[in-house]
Amino acid sequence: MSEERLGRYRVDGELGRGGMSVVYRGHDPVLDRPVAIKVLHPHLASRDDSRSRFTREAKAVARLKHPSIVEVYDYAPPDSDRAYIVTELIEGPTLRAFVETHPLKHSEVSALLMVPIFEALAHAHANGIVHRDVKPENIMLRRDGTPVLMDFGIASMVDTETLTATGTMLGSPAHMAPEVVEGEPLTTQADLFSAGTVLYWMVCGALPFSGPTPAALFRRILESRFDPVLKRRPQAGRAIARLIEQCMARNVADRPGSAVEVAQALRRLLSDAGLDTVRPQLTQLFKDPSVYQDELGRALVPRYVKAARVAFEAGLTGRAIDFLDRVLAIDDEHAEGRALLSRIERGQRRGAIGRIAAVVAAVLAVGLGGWWLWGGATPAPVEPRADRGLLSRAAPADAAPRTPNPAADAGVDAAPHDGALVSEPGDRGPPQDAADPDGGRPIARRRRPPRLPTSRPPSQPASVAMSAPAPPTPVQVPVKGGPYKATKVLVNRRPRGYIYEIERDGGLKLPPGRHTFRFENPACRPFETTIVVDQRSPRGPTVVFECTLKPAIIHITAGRDVEVRAPDGRVIGRTNQDFPVTMSQRFSELRLTLGDPGDRLPTLPVKLFAGQRIVKEVDF
Repeated sequence: MSEERLGRYRVDGELGRGGMSVVYRGHDPVLDRPVAIKVLHPHLASRDDSRSRFTREAKAVARLKHPSIVEVYDYAPPDSDRAYIVTELIEGPTLRAFVETHPLKHSEVSALLMVPIFEALAHAHANGIVHRDVKPENIMLRRDGTPVLMDFGIASMVDTETLTATGTMLGSPAHMAPEVVEGEPLTTQADLFSAGTVLYWMVCGALPFSGPTPAALFRRILESRFDPVLKRRPQAGRAIARLIEQCMARNVADRPGSAVEVAQALRRLLSDAGLDTVRPQLTQLFKDPSVYQDELGRALVPRYVKAARVAFEAGLTGRAIDFLDRVLAIDDEHAEGRALLSRIERGQRRGAIGRIAAVVAAVLAVGLGGWWLWGGATPAPVEPRADRGLLSRAAPADAAPRTPNPAADAGVDAAPHDGALVSEPGDRGPPQDAADPDGGRPIARRRRPPRLPTSRPPSQPASVAMSAPAPPTPVQVPVKGGPYKATKVLVNRRPRGYIYEIERDGGLKLPPGRHTFRFENPACRPFETTIVVDQRSPRGPTVVFECTLKPAIIHITAGRDVEVRAPDGRVIGRTNQDFPVTMSQRFSELRLTLGDPGDRLPTLPVKLFAGQRIVKEVDF
């Protein structure tokens, strides 16, 4: 039986198949190495426009170079009767198989596994490629434990018309972003949503969205109906729960700005747990998952207790509670953790009581002030009654007799007489000149606060008198971002969308007053500016985003530590360490020299992206 070949590659056997392709194990006789050959189903790549699209996208994916993106070696030539891609062969299991075989005990392990995936997405997004199908089955683990994102760009190699005509679904339903379900143009934010569902599945042990039919599943995605992370798994930890739910936000503007932001947030979470280096941890995890997770649990408790104490002493009680939440999730009976949590809770109760007391005092002060206002600016003199110890107001000896007031006697409100004691309808007290039963002077009636007139001026209608003042008219404020259209805009700490959306709408409508703008872009340092909106002006001041580029971070993994030099010969870092490179534009290319010029060590071309960490591997 003759062996099957695709181009120069020998086909050794099938590894798996899906809705878009069949994957074979193959061999490259020229380089004498095993390969994986992904062959698209004929009905997906039979048309000329589909084949040209396939070739164009395959070239784009082949340019991606990242440790956590499967490397593309080759692809079918235009005259081939079959459309295929040749990639490196990953010998390890898929993420789904690994997690189902070795359930994850700690959310920190989930973060370790997903940091490289979000960094891989960031690298692809910077090169203008959206994955479209992030799911556990498309993530594999190398023998050293490194997660690798597979099928990058495969979904985009076939046009949407072909997929629709054949009934093939673009992406996995359970991980689809709402905007994908609605048929809107795909953006990098769709990948963040899908990766967020993968992280949810790893932490909670179940998918966030499910349904008996695809229609029911899509309805739940569109309605954002899923159990919160801490409801599914209370011991997961508040910090990672917030991040997962932010990635899965229904509105694109409420999600993180980029995959870089998510990766950085996960690395901060891991740093709090004392896990600053990701790759060595993953290697240990892959060698023996059960032993690694047991040892990690014992190591995390003292680290989080120490971090909680530092946060509490710095006044960061919310952060301290987050750390103690992880402590008690791992060891519910941890005495030191419970004692510190009780101390924080007592402090919060005392603070709450103090705030309530302050509010009560303020209310009493306002009430007493109102009593004096209604009772008159100068209180009438009083004198003690010796017999009962009560206070009574004495009438002057030469007081004139009370003038009859027909209006008051008839129960009609009237203005009080200056210097006279006011009689109120329905008052059951003794008459004004009644004698003291004990034979003393007449008892003066206690003065009551006067009532305000209830009648309105004839010229003022009731509707005008009772209506609230009209709210101030919002003013249009133009916002400009130059080339940085994907910058997130926050006004007074509230997200208002992206610059490209705001420019399209002609700006933001804001009420008169002071407003603080904050601009966030993965390539730029956060920028803030404050403006004053004046209602008298028909248009507010133009707000312009000024981008100060972040440095690019380079990490070159090599067999030995040597100096890294820029093209002009300057030493800018060392291998096996992170080092920054100042950026004058968002993207640039740099050819680095490793070691001294006389060492004849290799030069390395590197594509740099402001604000991103680029990892390169060399073998020497």
